[in-house]
Amino acid sequence: MKRLFLFIFTALVLASCGQAPSSGNAAANSDELVIKDTCAVIFVPSGDKLASLKSAFGEKSFPGILQFNSTTVTADSLFLASKGVKIIRTSATQLHFIRKNGESLYINLNHPKYAWEIFLFTGLGDPVKADLGDIETAYEEAGFK
Repeated sequence: MKRLFLFIFTALVLASCGQAPSSGNAAANSDELVIKDTCAVIFVPSGDKLASLKSAFGEKSFPGILQFNSTTVTADSLFLASKGVKIIRTSATQLHFIRKNGESLYINLNHPKYAWEIFLFTGLGDPVKADLGDIETAYEEAGFK
């Protein structure tokens, strides 16, 4: 039952921002997420990225950091959902934003400066990297209405 829920949730999230797991939208790099529509992209590290963060923050402090970021991202998700913003949760480390005019912007989340992140994208300009502790300001800066 839990797997069915996760499958349905993943399918809904992918569909909510115009993403589909078909070869039409899939990039050559399977770790790349292509974003074409207005939405919030929530990056939750996993795998090698999570291991690298654990190493950088230290074994002892990492569980607290993990819990804090998970709680903050959840609270931010609730705020964004209350505003009607489509949300995509991903662990893909390559983000490919395509503006409505066709221009592209790539973000490599493997860079050490990235951990848990939220990017707000309207399709008109560059995505806004939100301060997890102040999602309301980022929401306004991104130009959501």
